Amino acid sequence: MAEYFVARGLTIPQELSQNPLTNWRRLLVIATSILVIYTGLRVTDIDTSRANPEFAYNLVLQLFNWDFRLLTPQNEFETFWDTVEGLMIITIFLGIIASAIAVVIALPLSFFGARNIMTGHPVTTTIYTVIRLMFTIIRSIDVLIVVIVAAVLLGIGSAAGVFALAFHNIGVLGKLYSEAIEGIDHGPIEAITATGANRFQVIWTAVVPQIVNPFISFTIYRLDANVRLAPILGLVGGGGIGFILFQKINLFQYGGAGLIIFFIVVTVAAMDFFSAQVRKRLI
Repeated sequence: MAEYFVARGLTIPQELSQNPLTNWRRLLVIATSILVIYTGLRVTDIDTSRANPEFAYNLVLQLFNWDFRLLTPQNEFETFWDTVEGLMIITIFLGIIASAIAVVIALPLSFFGARNIMTGHPVTTTIYTVIRLMFTIIRSIDVLIVVIVAAVLLGIGSAAGVFALAFHNIGVLGKLYSEAIEGIDHGPIEAITATGANRFQVIWTAVVPQIVNPFISFTIYRLDANVRLAPILGLVGGGGIGFILFQKINLFQYGGAGLIIFFIVVTVAAMDFFSAQVRKRLI
């Protein structure tokens, strides 16, 4: 590559003129990375000597030996909502309701967490700092921890899963929304402000039109993530299809577990495709 620049009388870029073998910064980064990985392998003490390939192979075969009885009610006390299809629908709506609650709360708070709107006055600056700190704290608490606490307060079931997902997504969506507001073009804001408009009028006419598409894109992305995460919450008491999946695994009914996993994979793939198509049309 360097010869290409020399043959045409061009100046060789600095990154090409330096020999990577003599660049001490790169060597330091490589050495540090190797040291970190080596230390991690020693600390984690990954031991595969107790693995049983034959057992694992037989287990995988059982996962594909699906128990289709789960597609229909097993007795007079069960209904459609106790089948795999019904529980999968419940799980999807669990993610939808959680996303809706998070959007309703995070959307207005995001304007208070945007620096370009809230700075300029000691009071608004304080509000901005508090809101962004709240988003950070909420986001830092893993949703599995939240659903365990919610299961204790609300009992095992869909309510715990919904409110745990909603709580976590308030922090995530609040941050995404706030950063979208901070990244808008300031020209319309200055123009509307120059006309004597108040803060609400400036936000409504100069900010909102610029953030509609990013907000929709972020919301759909989090909805997709929530539907993917909802089955996992069932393992710790969050309701939905994850709860029966946990039961089947504990009872060594791997045929039923395999069928449930298949439904989860198909649903997540369909949601991912749908959300990708919508986001692509918003770009």
